[in-house]
Amino acid sequence: MNASSSLPTVKVMAACLVVAAIAQAGGAAAQPPPTSPPPVAPPAGEYAPPPVGAEAPGSVYDEQAQAYDRDYAQRYSEWAAQSCIAREQQRQKNATTGAVIGGVLGAIVGSNVAGRHQHTEGAIAGGALGALAGAAIGSSATSNSDACPPGYLVRAGAPTFYYPPPTYGMNVVVGPSWYRPWAWAGDRWVYRPYRYWYWEHRDHWRPDYRPGDWHYRYNRW
Repeated sequence: MNASSSLPTVKVMAACLVVAAIAQAGGAAAQPPPTSPPPVAPPAGEYAPPPVGAEAPGSVYDEQAQAYDRDYAQRYSEWAAQSCIAREQQRQKNATTGAVIGGVLGAIVGSNVAGRHQHTEGAIAGGALGALAGAAIGSSATSNSDACPPGYLVRAGAPTFYYPPPTYGMNVVVGPSWYRPWAWAGDRWVYRPYRYWYWEHRDHWRPDYRPGDWHYRYNRW
């Protein structure tokens, strides 16, 4: 069998390897949402620092600040719903893509480097190794993303979240390093600005902090 006559066989074998690799890579399921949000608290022995603008005794979480936090939370949560993908689901997609590319390239290379009359055998061996290597590399080609809820990554091609320059410092929505802003509310992840969380968790205030009278005007999450 010469090289030209073995070409169709090589293509068939490569296609079969790709299908097998896809089936192997497709075993992971998308990560389900948690039934409760992760715990949030300052380190032991510390108190949550007041957000900018609320440091002085007698400060109030006024209606303007509440409206800003609510709008920020809604926009960020909508962005996450469109732009974030479960880590296991992304790993599955990466593994499938890697297996396809590795299988095809491996089959071609294996066919070309094989000895005379052994192009088909070379394609099979090269394709198998390429598919396995591609799937392994692809499945590991993921990274954590602080922009998304726990267990999720920013999907490829998603736009960066943008919010108009805040009237207040960014720490009112981001908070200190230990703060976990994402909460599961009903059927979706919701981003909770730090300032909202602070005013709703008096048990983490320092003992001498005395705010003014206030109440939250919206539904809580």
